[in-house]
Amino acid sequence: MYKKLYLILFFMSLYCVTAQTQTEIYLIGTVHKKSKILTPEILFDILEQIKPDVILQENDSQQIKTFLDDIEPDSNEQNATLWYLKKYPKTLNLPFEFEGRNEYRRKHGMVPADAETIDLLDSLYQAKLLNKKEMKIYADYLHANTELKAYGNKTFKELNSEQFDSINRIRQHIQHNELQKITSENDYFAKRFIVKPDGKKISYRNGYRLWCNFWDLRNNSMAINIIRIANENMGKRIVVLTGVQHKYYIKELLKKYEDGSYTVVDYFK
Repeated sequence: MYKKLYLILFFMSLYCVTAQTQTEIYLIGTVHKKSKILTPEILFDILEQIKPDVILQENDSQQIKTFLDDIEPDSNEQNATLWYLKKYPKTLNLPFEFEGRNEYRRKHGMVPADAETIDLLDSLYQAKLLNKKEMKIYADYLHANTELKAYGNKTFKELNSEQFDSINRIRQHIQHNELQKITSENDYFAKRFIVKPDGKKISYRNGYRLWCNFWDLRNNSMAINIIRIANENMGKRIVVLTGVQHKYYIKELLKKYEDGSYTVVDYFK
C-alpha cells in the first residue's frame, strides 16, 4: 500500500516539475510590412499580453546583428519588438531563420528562377498553351491565391486561423509540388535559362525545382532552430514571429517533434 502511494506521489511530483519547466511557444503568423491587417501597434499589444521572455525573429545571425540599428520604418516585427525591448530590456531577441537564406537562394539560381518560372507559367496559361491537365493545375493555383488574398480584408486573428492555414497548405502544396509537374514535363522550362552569380547557366526547370525543395529545407531548419532555442530556455515563454505562410508548416513540425519539454500555444484561441 505504502509502495503504491509512494509511486503515485512520485509521478505527481514529476508531473508538477514538468509542468513548471515546460517551455511555452507562441507562433504568431505575421505580414512583414505595415498594412490594414497588421501594424506595429497591434503586434506590440500582442507581445504585451503574452509577456515573452524570448522573441524569435525570421532573421539569421547576420541580420539580427543589425536588428537594433538598421530600422525599417514599415516593419511590423522590428518596430513592435524594439518597443517591447525598450520596456522589457531583459528579453532575449534571437534569430531562427535558415542561415544565409538569401545568398543561398541566389547562389544556386533559385532566385530569380522562382519568379521567372511563375511569370512564364502564367503567360502560357493565359495563352492557353498548356494541356488540359496543366491548365487545371494552374487554375487551382490561381484560385488558392485568390482565396488567400481575401484575408487581406479580414482581421489579424482570422489571418492566424485554422481556416487560413488550411487554404495556405493547399496553395503551398500546389506551388511547390503540382506546378513542378508542369515545369518538369514542359520543354518551355528546359529551354529558358538564367545566369547564376558564378556565371553558369541554370534552366528555369532546374532552378524552380531547387527553389521548391528549399521550401521544405527552410521550414525544417526553422523548426529545428526553434526547438533548440526552446531547449536552451527551458520553462520560458517564447514568441515566434514568422511570416504567416510559414506558420502552418512550422506548427506541424513542432507538434510532430513535441517531446513534452515544450508546448505550442495558440494565442488566438
